[in-house]
Amino acid sequence: MSNFLTKSLLALTACSALLSSVAFAVPITDVQEYSNNTAGEYFVDIDANKYNSPYYRWQDEDWGWTHNAIAGTFNSIQLDISAFDVDYFTPSSGEIDMIYVFDGSDWLSLGALAGATDIWAFSTFDLTSYSWAQAQVNAGLQVKMDIDVLTQGWAVTLGKATLTVDGGNQQCVPTPGVPCTAVSEPTSLGLLGLALASLGLGMRRRKAKIAA
Repeated sequence: MSNFLTKSLLALTACSALLSSVAFAVPITDVQEYSNNTAGEYFVDIDANKYNSPYYRWQDEDWGWTHNAIAGTFNSIQLDISAFDVDYFTPSSGEIDMIYVFDGSDWLSLGALAGATDIWAFSTFDLTSYSWAQAQVNAGLQVKMDIDVLTQGWAVTLGKATLTVDGGNQQCVPTPGVPCTAVSEPTSLGLLGLALASLGLGMRRRKAKIAA
């Protein structure tokens, strides 16, 4: 078998693997925000209302939401929650707003919201390593928040929550009322294009040598 043919077969094998990965990895970002609030959900509509009721909520006003079901098998799962005015905290004082997700049988704590006084910021929770995560994302991930766990008089507003699988297909900012934007095609598609282009270039060069 010629060296060129061997290289061509290797390139086609790589392309086939890339096509398979593209076919089974469908990046999705499920966004929960004001536009799809249901009863008992309090994502704020615009930044100007961040201090207003019913969005700016206190320790006795805990609430939760459910993400849309996402079918498939995933390489990564990430939950990002946009919160406003999450003040400092230590293990014994300050604002602790705890986030929980349903794991199929019980509510599991992911940790507290991060942030700072009077700003919007995303808190990121990586669910990839949890054995139950894929099944719960397939079913519709349930999330809830325990506001001001230490009952020290803190309040918080949420802008949106994004559940992202395999890198997602939208780019979002924490500020409410700002639409998410579509992201570029997956890197694997770009690599596939490069591989096919290289293969085509090699074939043209070989034909040119034969003709000469």
